[in-house]
Amino acid sequence: MQPTGNSTTHVAFRVATIMQQLGIDGLPRNYELVFEAMTGNSPDLARELRSLGSARTQDALDKLGRRYLPHHYEGGLLESRSGQVREELQSILTLLDEEKSALTRYGTVISQAARVFDSSNPSDQTALQQSLKSVTSATHDREAQSAMLASKVVEKSQKLEQVQREAAAAEAAKFTDAITGLGNRRMFNKEMAKVYDKSGLPDLCGIAFAELDRYEAITTIPNLIEPVLKKIGALIQPMFGSEDLACRFDRGRFGFIFRTADETEIMRLVDRLRDRLKGMPVAHPVSGKQAALLSFSVGICMSKQARAADALMTFAEQALGMAKASGGDSVSVHGVANISHVPKDWLIYR
Repeated sequence: MQPTGNSTTHVAFRVATIMQQLGIDGLPRNYELVFEAMTGNSPDLARELRSLGSARTQDALDKLGRRYLPHHYEGGLLESRSGQVREELQSILTLLDEEKSALTRYGTVISQAARVFDSSNPSDQTALQQSLKSVTSATHDREAQSAMLASKVVEKSQKLEQVQREAAAAEAAKFTDAITGLGNRRMFNKEMAKVYDKSGLPDLCGIAFAELDRYEAITTIPNLIEPVLKKIGALIQPMFGSEDLACRFDRGRFGFIFRTADETEIMRLVDRLRDRLKGMPVAHPVSGKQAALLSFSVGICMSKQARAADALMTFAEQALGMAKASGGDSVSVHGVANISHVPKDWLIYR
């Protein structure tokens, strides 16, 4: 469930207070950085932020931000990459100009030699040998210069490919959860917009919101929650095909989009995910003993039951609230508006 207005205000006040106490400038990107660290969304970020100690300069904070919140630095990254591309392309153009001049000089040598061969007396071996020598020497130089040019062009091309890979990685990071490797909320919202981007009826699909039961209890064990989240991500990834989408929103909250109108298939996939999660061992980082039993509370809604993306997500949130209210480790399917289309035993079950 989404936090209430009071809890949201409380968290916002705590973030602002901590920023003031630590002497961190009240910039939006700094606020999100501290918020992500405080709420436990990114344990790695929290550790690195603490490790800064008194060296919390804006440069140090921005260095963390570029890794954990790349969307705040798109302008600078784009400008930097554009500069790199311009520099490499200019270098290639310079090399090609040099090659053009070298070919012109080589052509002059060949033309001069041809005139000597055409005008010289065949018995004048000295003139012919000198012309042949000059052509041979120029040809060897041309071969060496061509090889050097090819090497430099390959080098420049590799640098351009590296810039392209970095740009692609930065773009992917905007929509990827750093801990689990799943999509993040931005990715989920982007795909939800596609479901309703056509006039008329939405794409037929279903969404599910899942929350890890006993998340708060797990976070009380030092150095445990992040490995657990990583294992959950590794568990989920192979279960979803290219059409479906799995995302982690924050803390122990996940979202799924199933690109099918078959409710039975969605229930089968959700049940399989829950069963595998329950079978996932969670060892205590010190004792090595079983530290927690994992389970999901899940709320599901089909797109045919909502006229807009926000309504679909609201219905799924409400269904998740029902699952949690029943004690957790259960599934609730939104079906009040169209109860005839949803089997009764699916409305809430364990």
